[in-house]
Amino acid sequence: MRLNFLPAGAAKAFRPGLFAILVSCAGCGDYCLIINSNPGGTVNTNLSCPTAKPTGNVALTFGSAFTTSESASPGTHLLVTVRGIDARPAAMLGDDVPEWQELAPTLAGQPAQVDLVAPATRSCGSDPIGLAAVPAGVYRELRLRFVPNPSLIQATTPPLLDESACGSNVLDCLIPPDAVAQPLTLDDPAEVVIASDHIEDGFIRVLPERSVHVAIALDPRSSLTRAADHTLRLIPSFSASVPSECPPND
Repeated sequence: MRLNFLPAGAAKAFRPGLFAILVSCAGCGDYCLIINSNPGGTVNTNLSCPTAKPTGNVALTFGSAFTTSESASPGTHLLVTVRGIDARPAAMLGDDVPEWQELAPTLAGQPAQVDLVAPATRSCGSDPIGLAAVPAGVYRELRLRFVPNPSLIQATTPPLLDESACGSNVLDCLIPPDAVAQPLTLDDPAEVVIASDHIEDGFIRVLPERSVHVAIALDPRSSLTRAADHTLRLIPSFSASVPSECPPND
């Protein structure tokens, strides 16, 4: 280490007193280091680094909530393209509405196409559509954000998916058995909020340094309606649960 000393004349320019040095702390805010330059002076620090909030991991999968009697016709597929899944923690009394927490950050740059009537995933070890670390706590709302089918003008832009089961430039569709895909129209904005009354037990609890598996399923009450222009409009309803066969992991 090289040490540089001020010339004796320069040292005389300093007068006894207090001065502050602003020090930057990686990963936290700034703090001031106050030094008393008088002989025998003291050093005080005013730290402003907040205590890191503990986090837990959330893994997400999609599946169908249809029972055997309600199941869609064999060979039917209901495909939508998901661009984001978020959770909102429970609001504390007197607090502002909390912000949404991303549960699938990779979807923002790489949306995924999912089949909403596929059998629910029962394997806890299967690849999730979303995986994220979020602040530990209780979450009472989920939000699903979809990508609507592009317009004729948008269809000239590069495709959003490398490959779509719905066909070229079609991101959301219904594929009946032995029939061609029919594009789906989604509401604007193309997003659905899963409220607490559609979440098993009314909430999802994320424990510090633990993992929780959340299964999102199309509710049988969802419906397809035929719009005036003879296109299919999707009005979905979803539920969410924490499968008992997927216990929290350390």
